[in-house]
Amino acid sequence: MIELFKKTYSMYNFKPFYIILILSFSFTSFNINAQRNQIDSQGRKQGEWVKFYENSSVVRYKGQFKDDEPIGKFVYYYPSNSVRTIMIHDKGSNRTEAFFYHENEELIAHGIYRDKKKDSVWTHFLPTGHYSYTETYRNDKLNGKRITFYGPEVTDTKTKIVLREANYKNGRLNGPYMSYFPDGVKKEKGQYKNGVRDGVIEKYHPNGKIMIKERWKNRTKHGWWKTYDESGKELGRKYYYKGESLEGKKLEEHLQDLKSRGVNPNQ
Repeated sequence: MIELFKKTYSMYNFKPFYIILILSFSFTSFNINAQRNQIDSQGRKQGEWVKFYENSSVVRYKGQFKDDEPIGKFVYYYPSNSVRTIMIHDKGSNRTEAFFYHENEELIAHGIYRDKKKDSVWTHFLPTGHYSYTETYRNDKLNGKRITFYGPEVTDTKTKIVLREANYKNGRLNGPYMSYFPDGVKKEKGQYKNGVRDGVIEKYHPNGKIMIKERWKNRTKHGWWKTYDESGKELGRKYYYKGESLEGKKLEEHLQDLKSRGVNPNQ
């Protein structure tokens, strides 16, 4: 390296001061690079790490390790060099705050990890910047409310208009849910049991009047299904028993049998 700078000095007639400055900068850069990506005697990552995409000068990620555990702020990049993910690891804690980005640098999602598992409320966004949905995690499983929002049809990206609300338990849909028209009028309501619809499901006209009433039991249609016009007047009905549509004499005999035993036909 010194011979190279001697030749450069001879060609361009640099002054000794600049030669010393260039050499100093070069050795400093070499020392900085040598201090990165260190592994201790036990094979653990230590200190600053910077990794690049294969056969590229584009950084894939950079951050700090202590005893093989990430600490502080880590930044991950797309091959285009835009930020992909920012992870902030709390010192002396199992908590990590995460920010994920679309390649256009709009936020995809924001949430918390504990022990590398999703925890608490996570918020997701569309590439347009609109809210997409929020969901609640406990120990890496959906537990609690998930709220979905209307997207590009909303002019202001910071405005949240609820499309649907549902509840989860241990990663499965459980409990009541409700969906809405853009003006906030309810569109559908019902409930889930162990991931499937169960019981009465009601769907509504845009004016808020009931349109369809469904009944489900053990994943099948069961009981009276009814339809209504926009004024709420009943238009028709159909009876199901364990998924089978009953009509005429067969329906009459079935209803008579239920009545004699004091059984509700919708149960």
